[in-house]
Amino acid sequence: MNTIEAEQAPVDHASHRQLEVRVNGERVPLTDHTPTGRQVLAAANLRPDTEFALLLWPAVGPTREIGLEEVTRVPKDGPGLEFFAMRADRVTYFVLDGDRYAWAGPLDLETIRRIGRVPADRQVWLERRDEPDVLLQDGQLVDLDPAGVERLYTREKTWRLDVQGEPTEWDRPDVIVRDALIKAGIDLAKQWTIVLKVKGKPHRQVKLIDVIDLEQPGIERLWLRPRQVDNGDGQILRRREFTLLPGDDAFLNASGYQWETIADGARRWLIIDNYAVPDGYNMSNCRVALEIPQSYPAAQIDMFYCDPPLSLRSGVVPAATDVRQSIAGVSFQRWSRHRNAASQWSPTHDNVSTHLGLVDEALGREVGA
Repeated sequence: MNTIEAEQAPVDHASHRQLEVRVNGERVPLTDHTPTGRQVLAAANLRPDTEFALLLWPAVGPTREIGLEEVTRVPKDGPGLEFFAMRADRVTYFVLDGDRYAWAGPLDLETIRRIGRVPADRQVWLERRDEPDVLLQDGQLVDLDPAGVERLYTREKTWRLDVQGEPTEWDRPDVIVRDALIKAGIDLAKQWTIVLKVKGKPHRQVKLIDVIDLEQPGIERLWLRPRQVDNGDGQILRRREFTLLPGDDAFLNASGYQWETIADGARRWLIIDNYAVPDGYNMSNCRVALEIPQSYPAAQIDMFYCDPPLSLRSGVVPAATDVRQSIAGVSFQRWSRHRNAASQWSPTHDNVSTHLGLVDEALGREVGA
């Protein structure tokens, strides 16, 4: 009779289904629907269990720590449970979009996107007090060691473009130059020479109708120069006391710079007016001087010089800028910045344009630009 009743009884297929969870992405079989944290670690062959942090990663919501003796119910149907197990002596926490996540070990952008289920079209920002928030980049680590809980938030992806020192933000990567100038408050009634600066490349003159692709690596800023500089009695005459290479002359003119060449005794100088510097300095532009050796381009251009002297907005003076150089009676601040082994001077490839690229890099490095 018992055999007959057993044969007639309904079969609970869910109870006969393979009982398992996932630990660090791997399937782990279990024999109990209510395992403790210790049992999950044992089933995953993670021993000794006291050296591991076990985190539950629910289908919805943030990660949370599971104690060794804490019981977790494995559902008979629906999505299975997922865990992270990491060798760690403690669990730390961070907040993402208002939810508090438990974590152990290094935390980078890829991990945040994974456990927070952040789609690729959203950016992840790290909140900061008394300074601008930080947009996290691929490979960048978030330090969870300091006291307090780091707070992160996501937002739709945006693109940024510096226009004459004014930061602008865009919800699309293709930006018309005219729109960029309008957003930055530039007076379009005036005549401008507009220059696009791309890191590691020669500056390029652009027109109002041109489109800038902000997805292009190295896009840094738009610079503007008045097409004519007038002192009230006509155009300012600029000195040309020695001749530059034709390529240098063409580059400087195409870039819209106001410049002159000065022979000061045995030394020759190229002076560029209103040279834009990155945000974070005590001024938005200065005069930049480059010494052009007599045997240039066989001999390299080295260092650069600024007037007035530059300092950070915080008042800090950059290292190796304390020497002053007199050029035609004006005291310039010498920036002792030299090429390294990876950027040795090449007479066939280097020129004023490439050296100004190093000038921009040196100025930007001091302010993290």
